[in-house]
Amino acid sequence: METPSTSEKVGQEQDVIQYASSSNERVEHQEKDNWGYLKHYFTSREGWIGDYDYLYLITPNIWPLNRKYKDYVAPFYGLNDEIPIFLTILLGLQHALTMIGSIVSPPLAIAGGAFNFDATITQYLVSAAFITTGIATALQVTRVHITKTPFYIGTGLLSVVGPTFDILPIAFNYTSMRYANGTCPTAEDGTQLPCPDAWGAILGSMLCTVWIQIAMSMVPPKTLNKIFPKIVTGSLLLLVGVYLINSGMQNWGGSSNCNGGEGFYALCPNIGAPKPLAWGDPKLIGLGFSVFVTVIIIEQFGSPIMKSASIILGLAVGCAISGATGYWSRENIDAAPAITFLWVHTFKLSVDGALILPLLIMFICEAVSCMPDILATAEISNVDIEGTQFNSRIQGGILCDGLGSLLSAFGTGLPMVSQAGNNGVISLTGCASRRAGWCASGF
Repeated sequence: METPSTSEKVGQEQDVIQYASSSNERVEHQEKDNWGYLKHYFTSREGWIGDYDYLYLITPNIWPLNRKYKDYVAPFYGLNDEIPIFLTILLGLQHALTMIGSIVSPPLAIAGGAFNFDATITQYLVSAAFITTGIATALQVTRVHITKTPFYIGTGLLSVVGPTFDILPIAFNYTSMRYANGTCPTAEDGTQLPCPDAWGAILGSMLCTVWIQIAMSMVPPKTLNKIFPKIVTGSLLLLVGVYLINSGMQNWGGSSNCNGGEGFYALCPNIGAPKPLAWGDPKLIGLGFSVFVTVIIIEQFGSPIMKSASIILGLAVGCAISGATGYWSRENIDAAPAITFLWVHTFKLSVDGALILPLLIMFICEAVSCMPDILATAEISNVDIEGTQFNSRIQGGILCDGLGSLLSAFGTGLPMVSQAGNNGVISLTGCASRRAGWCASGF
C-alpha cells in the first residue's frame, strides 16, 4: 500500500492553510461589506429619504392641485427591494391604519353585543387582537420554511392577518342560546349579565377545531377548489355578510342590545351613558351618517395616503363629533392601563358540542376564502401567480392563518384570517416590500 511522501503531505497542508485563509478573508470582506452597507443605509440621506416623491402621497385629488400627478405612476418596490427608512415607517403606518377597523370591530362587537363584558374586559380583548395580529402578520410576511419538508409558514408577501368577522354570527347565536337556557347569568329585571364562560367555551372549541385548517394547508390548492367550489364557500360568506349588515344596521341605530331592550338597555347604548337616547334616534343616525360622508369625501377627493386610511379617518371624525357633543366621557380612557399583554384576563376553557360543527365550517371557509386574497396580493406585488412557487405561498398562507388562530385562541383572542384590505395601499404607493409589512406588524 502506497503512502504519501513527505513533500506531498506538506503540499496538502499548505493547500488547506491557503483555503482556510482565503475563506477567512472572504468572511471578513463580507462582514466589512455588510457593515459598510448598514452604515451607509442608516447614516445617509439616500438611506433615510431616497428619491421618492413624498409630495405625491399628500396631494389631494382636487384640481388644480393634482395637475402634476394626473398621469403620475409611482415607482414600484418589489418584495425584497431596498426602500428608504422614512418611507418604510410611513407605509408601515399606512398598512397598520388600514387594519385598525378590521382589528377593532370584531372584539368590540362580540364583547358588548354577545357576551356583555364590561369596559375592562372589552379593552383587553381589543388589545389581545392587536397583539396577536402583529405576531401573525410578521410570521405571514417573513415566510418560514419547515425543515425537511416542502411546507412553509407564511406567504412571503405583504399580506396582513387580522381577526375574522365570520366568528360574529357564531358568537351571537351561541350566547343567545345560553342566555335562553339559563347557562349565562341574567339579572332579576331581565338584563343580561357578563358571560365569560361562554367565551371560554368558544376558545376551547376553537383549539379543538382549528386543526382542520392546519391539515387543509397540506392539500394542493386545486384540490381544495374542487372539494370546496367557490359557489359553496361564496354562498356561506354571503350569508355571513348579510348577517353582519343586519348587525351593523342595529348598531347604527344605537346598539343591538337596546333595539327593543328593557331595563339597563332601555336606552342606547345603555341608561348609564352620558347622553342615552332611544334606539333609532335621529341624532344617532346622523352621527353614523357623518362617518359615511367622511369616507365618501376622502375616497373622492383625498390624497393617496388619506384614501388608504379612509375608514379610520371616518371613524376619527365620528369619534370627534360624538366626543365634542358629550356622547362619551374620558372615564374609560383614563381608567385604561398604559400597557397590557396577553393573559392579563383569562377565561375558563371548555368544549361545547354545539360549537364544533359551526367552527369546523368556519375554519374550512377561512382556508378556502383566503386563497383569492393571497392571489390578489401576489398579483399586485408583481410575482408569479401560477406554478409551484405560488402554490407554496397559498399553502404557507393557509397554514399561517391556522397557526395564527391557534396562537390567538391560546392568547384568549379571536380567530385569524388573511385580509386583502391593504392591497389598496400597495397599489396607490407602489410598494410591495416586506420591510413595510414588518414595520406594520410592529405598529
